Amino acid sequence: MPTPPLKCFALLLLLSLLPTHGFAQVQVLASIKPLQLIAAAVTEGVSDPGVIIPPNQSPHDFNLRPSDMRRLVDAGLVLWVGPGLETYLSGVLSQKAMAGKTLEAASVAGVSLLALNEEEHSHEGETYDPHLWLSTANALALARALEARLSIADPRHAMRYQTNLARFENAMHTLQDNLQAQFSTLQETPFAVYHNGTQYLENQLGLQHVFVLVPDHEIQPGIRHLLDLRSRLETLQPVCLLEDVNANAATVDTVFRNYPLRRTMLDTLGENIVPGVDAYANLIAGLATAIAQCLKPDAHP
Repeated sequence: MPTPPLKCFALLLLLSLLPTHGFAQVQVLASIKPLQLIAAAVTEGVSDPGVIIPPNQSPHDFNLRPSDMRRLVDAGLVLWVGPGLETYLSGVLSQKAMAGKTLEAASVAGVSLLALNEEEHSHEGETYDPHLWLSTANALALARALEARLSIADPRHAMRYQTNLARFENAMHTLQDNLQAQFSTLQETPFAVYHNGTQYLENQLGLQHVFVLVPDHEIQPGIRHLLDLRSRLETLQPVCLLEDVNANAATVDTVFRNYPLRRTMLDTLGENIVPGVDAYANLIAGLATAIAQCLKPDAHP
C-alpha cells in the first residue's frame, strides 16, 4: 500500500533533521533510468548518478520505501520527469526539506511536450505525454539545464561539466543525423503500437503509427475495440507491431491472430543499458535499430 501523505511528510521531516555526510560534489539522484543515463553523460568523471526506480518496475505506481526517502534527502539534486509520470514523488518533492534541490524535466526550458491522445488518461491532472526522454532534443535541453545547475552548485567541477555537455551535444547532433538517414526510406511503412508510449521517438524518426492496441496502459481495452481493430487490418495493413513490457499476449492475439506481422519488444526504460557517457545515445540508437528492423528486416543502422 502507498505510504499515506502525512506519514511521508513526517518521515521526510525526521530524515532531514538527521546528520548526513557531505559530498565532494553534488550527488544527482534520478527518478528513472533514462534520466540517470542523461545525467551520467553530464557528470562523467565527477560522480555517478543514482536512480530510485529499478528499470523493471513501472514508474506509474512505484511506492517509496524509507531507504528511498533517505536517498532523496541525501541527494544534492533530484532529477524527475514530473507529476505526469512519477505521481509517487509529487507530494514528497513539494516538501520544504526538498526545496531548491529538484529539477523537473517537464518544466525545463527547451523541452517540447506532446499531448496525450484523447483516449489516454492523465495523472495528477497533467495532459502531456510523459515519455519525453525519447526525444534527443529534449534530452539535450535537459542536459543543458542540469549542467547549469551543477556548475553553480559545484563550481570546482564546472569546467568538467561544461566539457561533458559539449561532448553530449556533439553526440546528439551526430545521432540525430544518423537517425534521419536511417529512416529516410521507412517513413511510409505502416505499423502499429501496443501502447502509445513512443510518439516522441516516432516524431524524431518521421514515423506515424496507424493504430494503438491499448490506448491507456492502465485499462484493458474491451473486446469491441479489439475486434474493430482487427476488422481494419486489411485496410491499414501494418507490417510491424511495436510492443512494450506491459504487452498482453491475449490482447495481441485477439487482433492479429493469423495475420502476418513482425513484432519487436522495445525497452524504453533501458533495463539492460549500463550508465556511462554514451549510455543515453546507446539507448536511443538501440531502440531505433529495433524499430528499423521491424519495419524492414534488412534495414541497417
